[in-house]
Amino acid sequence: MRCFHVFAMTVLLVFLTSVCWAAQFPYRDQYPEVPTIELQELKKGYDQGEIVILDVRSEMEYDVIHPKNSKHISLAKEGFLTKIQQLAKEHPNKRIACYCNGITCLKSYEAVKKAKEAGISDVYAFDAGIFEWAKAYPKDTLLLGKEIENPKRQLIPEKVFQKQCVSFATFIKKASDEDSVVVDVRSPIQRTQSLPGLKDVKVIEKSCDNFISDVVKKERMKDKTLLIFDQVGKQVKWLMYYMADNRYTDYYFLRGGAAGVLNEQEYR
Repeated sequence: MRCFHVFAMTVLLVFLTSVCWAAQFPYRDQYPEVPTIELQELKKGYDQGEIVILDVRSEMEYDVIHPKNSKHISLAKEGFLTKIQQLAKEHPNKRIACYCNGITCLKSYEAVKKAKEAGISDVYAFDAGIFEWAKAYPKDTLLLGKEIENPKRQLIPEKVFQKQCVSFATFIKKASDEDSVVVDVRSPIQRTQSLPGLKDVKVIEKSCDNFISDVVKKERMKDKTLLIFDQVGKQVKWLMYYMADNRYTDYYFLRGGAAGVLNEQEYR
């Protein structure tokens, strides 16, 4: 009887562990062909020079935060497969670990899937993402080009970001103030429609990157209330790190970006 109880408890623990694991990484089941790597194993391989850490996010995201000595190849850009094949050739006998923004981001899985289909075998997804790495190993992480000293203070929590995001109704209301400037940081290809009710919008010709270099880093328009919108409300999260680093305090982002507004209003 005791053996049966031990066996039953073991089965239960295995079941509960698998359930918790599935909840922690909800998209692993959708990518059964993609091998993953855990945080501690990644760090061990990193320290021993056996693993190449590859960021597959956008250039802006990489510029904001990445592990020291990591490589960058954007999954969204043309030539991804050619570049990752070249990376594998340059680092023979080393594993490649692809990462993105964490458990709700699928880029690491997609990158590994494509790499494997292209014949690269020793490639893995670090699906816990950059912020898990940064919190665990801040000294091995660069934030805006500098080593992280205090993750709790320097990494922006989601709830803090959301406080800077406002509804379109609030966005419109704030835009009516004479000290406000509305800034469109969408890429040129995304600017197929204007947002209704907004006038005198400052368009940044080459999107968010130019806003960072031409406005934020030069600390311009600090005397204004900046109302900023991108396409889907995600790029501005990375922009917030630059705003904070350059001591901007009076600014808001449009929740959901332009796409959210245009879809709600049924514009096509």
